[in-house]
Amino acid sequence: MTPLEISLFSLSLVLGYLIGSVNSGYLIGRLKGVDIREVGTKNPGTSNVWHTLGKKYGILTAAYDIFKSLIACIIAIYVLNVSYYYAQFSGLMAIIGHCFPFYLKFRGGKGVAAAIGMLPYYVSMYMSTSDPFDFTMIYLVLFLLPISLLFIYITRLLSMLAWIMFPILGYACYVYYPGNEFNIFFLFVLAFLVGFVTYSAILKKKFPLKDKIFKNDWIRMILRLLSIFFLIFYDVFSKAISLYIIILFAVVFITLDFRRISRGKSEEEGEKDLKSLYRKDENMKFSSISIFIVAFFITVLVFPREIAFCATTFLIFGDIFGKVFGLGFGRHKLLNKTVEGTLAYAGCMCLCGYVLYTLLGISPIILILGGIAAPITELLSIKMNDNFTVPIISGAIMLYVGFLLGFYP
Repeated sequence: MTPLEISLFSLSLVLGYLIGSVNSGYLIGRLKGVDIREVGTKNPGTSNVWHTLGKKYGILTAAYDIFKSLIACIIAIYVLNVSYYYAQFSGLMAIIGHCFPFYLKFRGGKGVAAAIGMLPYYVSMYMSTSDPFDFTMIYLVLFLLPISLLFIYITRLLSMLAWIMFPILGYACYVYYPGNEFNIFFLFVLAFLVGFVTYSAILKKKFPLKDKIFKNDWIRMILRLLSIFFLIFYDVFSKAISLYIIILFAVVFITLDFRRISRGKSEEEGEKDLKSLYRKDENMKFSSISIFIVAFFITVLVFPREIAFCATTFLIFGDIFGKVFGLGFGRHKLLNKTVEGTLAYAGCMCLCGYVLYTLLGISPIILILGGIAAPITELLSIKMNDNFTVPIISGAIMLYVGFLLGFYP
């Protein structure tokens, strides 16, 4: 950079901080004769203005807070002639100025709205720095938005927008734009937003899940997630090694089942050290974990690699999403499940389908039909264990469609 470019860049940083430090909530409060830092939550951000001064002033505060970082970037580019890459630092400085305004003794807002304003800047950079002009991130946002709204409906939590959309956008920037100079900064902003939203939700106790789920089911849920390593071994080493490892785990858990059943004792009377592995209705039956592993083995053994990966992924994450959201937020019964749990299962299939498409390059038609089959099978498996039916039936449907489309001989 030339001395002039360095000077303009430095000036853009100062202007970014000053633009960010203009706290609209505090100024609006002063005009109304209120020190917003002394009422409500005592935070001069959008939420406190909304609840303290009213919706109209909350909207005005939100509008400026969201766009201040974007305004800083635009001024840096079109007024100071700073490059697109260096202009982003002006926007990031606006976030810092929002959080730490010098004239308010560095007591500002939380920076969430200002950080959100940087997202359209990064999306536009991905679009404009590609050749030809690339709308991929826009399409992805349009794909993720209804899924996020679905989870917001299920949970009544706006936080779901960040939890559903932002991790996928962060993943996508490396899938579609590997090596892009904006990636690390885009991820930083996304991580900040997700982290703050999560911290805020925990602080406000927005998770009605502890007693209902994690107290009794946390071991089973962790074991399901760890089964991802079966697929990793399949991918890194070979199908045979993955099958041997699955068999080993199957033998262990089936042996525990035989031991428990042969004793003829209930969960409370025996095996108390392993009670988190079993449900109360499994006293004289094979456990869901054993059935899960056996189904996993059959799926990997029988189906082609891509189909096996999809069917088992649908089983792992779909079941967890259905359980967490069904028990935690279920309000309407549907057969032996809940509407909310089934919708969460379907939403999870959309997210898994997208990731599997980018990783495996499998036909979208196959993924869509398999993703539809999985939650329907889980819902209708009343007399059969859905740990067994979901991967087998969804895998069979995907394989059949693959045959019809000529993907498999």
